[in-house]
Amino acid sequence: MNGPIEKTSSTKPAADAAPTNVNHVLNRSKAMHLMNEDMARAHSALRLEELLRHERSRRVVAAHRAQRRAERHVARAQRLLSLASLR
Repeated sequence: MNGPIEKTSSTKPAADAAPTNVNHVLNRSKAMHLMNEDMARAHSALRLEELLRHERSRRVVAAHRAQRRAERHVARAQRLLSLASLR
């Protein structure tokens, strides 16, 4: 009778070791998944920041272009006004 009891007690720690190992693998897998999610989130944030910078610079360039166009129109209007006043 002592033989089977010893086998039972020796197999029980092996059975306990398997779930611990599985838990360790699952925790590691979950940690890797969370790390990948964090990296993807950071990448998305960087891309969004880059997009916002690009849009802002396009708006600044468009505003400068509009300002130069308006200055040309003002200069043309002043020339036309001076020509009209000479007649």
